[in-house]
Order: sequence, then structure tokens, then C-alpha cells
Amino acid sequence: MADSKKYGMNTRALHTNKRFESLSGDVMPPIHLSTTYLNDIPGESDYFYGRLNNPSRELFERTLASLEGIENYEDQHAFAMASGMSAVSIIAELAKPGDNVVITKDVYGGTTNYFSKIIRERGVEVNFCDFSDHEALEKLLNEKTKLAWIESPSNPSMNLYDLQKISEIVHKNKTFLVADCTFSTPFITRAFEHGVDIIMHSTTKYIGGHSDTLGGAVVCKDSELHEELMLYQRQGGAVMSPFDSYLVQRGLYTLGPRIKLHSENAHKLAEYLDNSEFIKEVRYPGLENYQNHEIAVKQMDYFGGMLSFYLHESINQEKFWKSLDLYKLAVSLGGVESLIELPYLMTHDKAQGTEASAPIDLIRISVGLENIEDLIEDMDSALNESKK
Repeated sequence: MADSKKYGMNTRALHTNKRFESLSGDVMPPIHLSTTYLNDIPGESDYFYGRLNNPSRELFERTLASLEGIENYEDQHAFAMASGMSAVSIIAELAKPGDNVVITKDVYGGTTNYFSKIIRERGVEVNFCDFSDHEALEKLLNEKTKLAWIESPSNPSMNLYDLQKISEIVHKNKTFLVADCTFSTPFITRAFEHGVDIIMHSTTKYIGGHSDTLGGAVVCKDSELHEELMLYQRQGGAVMSPFDSYLVQRGLYTLGPRIKLHSENAHKLAEYLDNSEFIKEVRYPGLENYQNHEIAVKQMDYFGGMLSFYLHESINQEKFWKSLDLYKLAVSLGGVESLIELPYLMTHDKAQGTEASAPIDLIRISVGLENIEDLIEDMDSALNESKK
């Protein structure tokens, strides 16, 4: 591909340059499973050992970097990791004993647990903060703050933050702004355009898209930081497998159309819920009465497939989720199927009692690709059946 910057997102997802073309002329890139490679000269080879590089992983790393807006994606590629949490962990390696990390309160439970326990035990100070409170955020930032960590939209409450404004506050110090963009993907928000320094994804979710692959990814803008993170990836060893790399690369080919339909379905479901007497509040960036709707319009191309809502006291929560048919009670998100979960008992169970506790009446939905009429009918039936 001559210049990825001249092409649209769907085109870049399909046509990012590979390092080499297959001799057999495969239209779709094959999976490369070899763990070691022939050296014409000892120690000199484009590919050397599977932990260090692999053609299948390399193609995904280039493509994702291109989609996030990295122009020289051949050299400054993404880092494909074995899971979303391994992506969290290599970024966390940047914080050394004595450093400070500031994290927004409403964040994935695994991230909360990792920074609350593992990183604190390494001698890193960790502070949780509501990033919409700019004054409180500024007070926590200082010359020792290595990372400021944000999710926008956040998990599970769907809070949205003005990334550009947050970046201006964070960058008053020599602090890296990290954005977990799992909910949004580059087809919704390209966080580098809004001042973010490091982007991470759980590729298990929307990028994989079919609930059958585990992985994570990290992308950064700074070339020196890129070299440091590459060392952590290669020496730490928690790299994405060739087969998972193949699956997430395939996921990128359809990510744009999937995100569009996820978003359309979620918006219509959110509108239905917003008008339901059984729902106290709907948290979806596309609704005009959503608290930060104007921010969503500014920094999101679509409003996404994730939403949360608070059940009214007149609804029996357990009977409600047991009455659903199309929505499967399960953790994770971003697959073609609709999933519903109770964060306080599931993804955020270990976060209860911490700064990232989830309300007990909060329900999170990952809206799938089913016919929206069927999803609304199923929801309406379950709500009516579960009245106290």
C-alpha cells in the first residue's frame, strides 16, 4: 500500500503492507506457526525466534498501528500481547519504585486489581481519581507521576472524558497519558488525535469480535518509548500466539462494518430503555440527555456498542436476567452476540470495597449484531416478567 494515510479506515484494515508477499500468491495471509527460522548467516535473519517476531503477529501489529494513525507503522508497529492484562502489565513496567500512577476511578476491574495490589507492592504509589474533576486530578499529578490512566467510555459506568482537556492537564508534567480504548477501537475514537500517548486494547473484545480469541495490544507515538516497550514485550515473553494473531487480523477486516451495526443497535436499544418505566437511568453516549453527549459528538465517529443502565426498584434483578433469552449472562464484550452482566458480581467482583466499586443495580450490555427488533422485544418481555 503506497501511503496508508491516503486511504480510509476500512481500506487500511484490508491493505496494510506485509513485509513480504507469499510465493504461492495467497490473497489472505496464511498462518505462520514456526517458532524458529533459517539463518543464512549466524545471528542474521529477518525472522529469528517466535518470541521475538513472527510474520502473522507482525502483520497485525502493523495494521493496528496504521489504523491508530501511526504513519511509519512498518517501524513503529503495535505490540500484540497474549491478553489484555498482559498489555496492561507491559505499560505498568514503565512505572518504577517511587513513581506515581493516577487512574480514573471507573475502570476495568482487572486493571484496578493489578494497580491496587501488584504495582503497589512494587513500591509504586497509585491514586484513583474521578478524571472529570480536573482540580482533583491536577492535585494528584506531580514530577513523579509516570502514568495517567483513562478509559473513555469507561467500564462499566460508561463515563466519557474530554481526552484533549485531560491530555493538556497531564502533560503539564512529564507524564504519559494512557487510554484503554477497548470499548471504542480506532473506528470510533483515534485517541492519538486527542493528545493520548499510549493506547491499549483488549483484542479479545471488538477487534477479535467473535469471542474466540484472547489477546491485547499496545500502541505508542514516541519512538524512544516504542523501543522500551518492545524490549518489555520480547523479553517478558507474553506475546500473542500466531493463531490468535491470525484471528485478530481477520477481525480487523470486518471491524468497521461490525462497529457500525453494533452502534446502530445499541443506540436503538438505549432509546427504548430510556423510555422504559422500569429503568432509572441509561448510560449511552449517543443519547442527547447523556451527561457528556457533546464530548461524544466531538471525539467519537460512532457511539459504540456498549451501554449501561440502572434498574428500577420495581424490578426483581435476578428474575430479570433469568427471563432473558437472546442476551447471554457472561463476562467479556465486543462479540457478535449480545451479552449482559452484573459488574458488581462479575467483572468487578474483586473491585468491591475499592475505589472502583460497581453499583449493585448497574447492568452492563454488550449489544450484538442480532436484529434490533428481536433484542428490544426480548428486553421488553424480560422487564415485564420481572416486575415485583
